[in-house]
Amino acid sequence: MTARIFFILVAIITIVFIYRNVRKNQISQDESILWMIGAVVILIFGIWPELIIILADAVGIDYAPSLLFLLGLLFLFMFSLRSSQNISRLRERNKELIQNAALLEKRIRDLEAKYKELPKETEKGDDADA
Repeated sequence: MTARIFFILVAIITIVFIYRNVRKNQISQDESILWMIGAVVILIFGIWPELIIILADAVGIDYAPSLLFLLGLLFLFMFSLRSSQNISRLRERNKELIQNAALLEKRIRDLEAKYKELPKETEKGDDADA
């Protein structure tokens, strides 16, 4: 019974923590989906621990707690894959931004060089007053 209460509390605290971080824009909604799914699964298993035994029998796993490790590994695998996708996308976006910044810097240097080549106009109004 104590373990059941512990897992229910862990799940509820995790859900609240994720929700608050999404509201504060510290975690995007896309990233929070996997975390929410994991927290809900913990909550479900905390409320109905016999569900682990039923699922283990359905899958053909003899030792029910092994199913928890399998689910944990699958969750971590999915999270790792999602993070790798995000890193790859951000790396590509970063490369594009660096290239755009380099092109803009070159354009600025070219414009500065053209500006320096312009003939200097002398202010004739100042010379006439003198």
